[in-house]
Amino acid sequence: MELIKNDFVKASGAIINEAGINALTIDKLELKMGINTTELSTFFKQDKDVLLMMLLCLDNEMHQLIHEVVTKTQLPEEELNSLFKNLYTFFDQKPYYLSVIFAAESMENDSNIQDILLRIKTAAEIYLFEIINQGKQKKLFNNATRTKSIVNKILLSFRVLMNEQQLSIKLVRDLEIQRGINE
Repeated sequence: MELIKNDFVKASGAIINEAGINALTIDKLELKMGINTTELSTFFKQDKDVLLMMLLCLDNEMHQLIHEVVTKTQLPEEELNSLFKNLYTFFDQKPYYLSVIFAAESMENDSNIQDILLRIKTAAEIYLFEIINQGKQKKLFNNATRTKSIVNKILLSFRVLMNEQQLSIKLVRDLEIQRGINE
């Protein structure tokens, strides 16, 4: 099943990178993977199920990334730097996940999607709380500022950075599509 899931993620990511998040449909996924409807219908009933699967894979990959950073024994400041370098590299290599996150956020009425987003955000907050509190205990971070405030500023800053990156990727993709139409 893991191999199949990876194939879905790669094909879905390619669709998103080529044509945007709105192009991610079961029909396009079938074409991209070269499989028929009956094979894919065992996994997905609706187009949003593909997005849900992408979020579940993102959740899993985020937990793996955090685990890899945690297993390296480092000072909290180094751990924080390592985390964000790894996150930046991750989203640079898999930019389609940014589209998935921002598209999922707009689906406020889908409780499954919102639950997964909340799980990802909560895991990030808990991990950042731990790093910041360790840094405060070792007098590496400012003790006067509440940990929650620091965590919120970090998450907001990273979100803005990733939003800008996602918009840049979309702009480049749209320009390439427009150039293809004009040629």
